Amino acid sequence: MNSDLKKGYFDSPLGQVHFLKSGEGNPLLMLHMTPQSSLQFSQTFSYLNELGIQAIAPDTLGYGMSEKPSDPLSIEEYASVLPYLLDELDIEKTSIIGHHTGAAMACELAKAYPDRIDKMILHGVPLYTDEERTARMDNLKVDLSPKKDGSHLTDYWNWIQSRVQDRATLEACHMSLLHVFLAGENEWFCHHAAFQYDLKQTLSALKQSCLLISNTGDPLHYIVPRVQKLREDFQYNEIEGGSVFIIRDDPKQWVESFIGFLKQ
Repeated sequence: MNSDLKKGYFDSPLGQVHFLKSGEGNPLLMLHMTPQSSLQFSQTFSYLNELGIQAIAPDTLGYGMSEKPSDPLSIEEYASVLPYLLDELDIEKTSIIGHHTGAAMACELAKAYPDRIDKMILHGVPLYTDEERTARMDNLKVDLSPKKDGSHLTDYWNWIQSRVQDRATLEACHMSLLHVFLAGENEWFCHHAAFQYDLKQTLSALKQSCLLISNTGDPLHYIVPRVQKLREDFQYNEIEGGSVFIIRDDPKQWVESFIGFLKQ
């Protein structure tokens, strides 16, 4: 158990938000993929703390232990609650890392509050084409309603297995399943926001120093060249293999992929 781990809540205009905080030192705000939670990063905290990094990981509204909105929000709205967390912790400025939908929120936060964001790390950037966004919008909702024989659980488990095959641990797949059903019938809300969001415009406007990271087994790895073409000034580090769950499955290697950038 991480003795430095603290759990807390803060209030925002859009609802109460749960967060984890671990360690002391330079702050790093960590934004998870959908539909996971701050627990996505829990295996990385000890590595970060040993390197002098204070890890701060909120649960996106609607996920984990945060309040669930009754209607879909936008990426702008999801990002708008994060300055309240920084205020709660008396943090004037922080570096930030975002994974998948968390990367979109990180970009919006950095654009909207440039004085509060130092360095940026983006992993799995959802920079979709208009055609991809439309196709994903048409396949947002999954039937998560409970079945008497439990097939709603096995069906989703088998879908996860088909996506990651042998590239992820069973523990990571199990945690993914739990997060989906914890989010419930509205687990699609944040994906809806990401597919509506004009990330290309935001990426183009960013002024912060940024590191793009990717692992070759991530489902958004194919988007890396798009981001590099748009922002030739972004640094890039690549991890071989893994899956969308690499942060849980190989936390040490994941931290090592960006710690040098943070320490520059």
